[in-house]
Amino acid sequence: MTDRSLLPDDTRFEELKDRLLDTIATDDRRRTRRHRLAAIGIAGVLVAGTTAGGIAIARASQGEINDTVECYGTADLNGPSFTSAWQPGDLEATTPTPLEQRIALAEDQCAAGWRIGSFRPQGSSSDADEPVPALKACQLPDGRLAVFPSERAVADLCARLGLSLPTP
Repeated sequence: MTDRSLLPDDTRFEELKDRLLDTIATDDRRRTRRHRLAAIGIAGVLVAGTTAGGIAIARASQGEINDTVECYGTADLNGPSFTSAWQPGDLEATTPTPLEQRIALAEDQCAAGWRIGSFRPQGSSSDADEPVPALKACQLPDGRLAVFPSERAVADLCARLGLSLPTP
């Protein structure tokens, strides 16, 4: 059961939400800049006449891997989702958090989102106490965890989504 004394009040919830949205916006700007630079680099290689090339998946920073999670409303990568970061998190961290702890934190964070109604049509509320489905964690290509509602075995779910099982 949820200890309501640990949940933020509406004001603190709004502050956390604003802070998270600012972080996401900053990350999106950085990602756009990286994509633009990558496109220029690729065009330069093609102009130079190079015939071989490769594509690398951008890896999230260790701090993002440790302290952020993608929470999904369905067992579908195209379904509704939100990014959650736990506090106090150190997005500049260079040391990995133990895998079992990362998975537990990710599932707890997404369960809290389900509880407050993040996937309800009318949106979330600190007064809500919605049911939480069985949640399973897979690993995104950038190294962060993604949590999905599912009754499937985690290996089956991750394989079906084209994701890997979480690794340290």
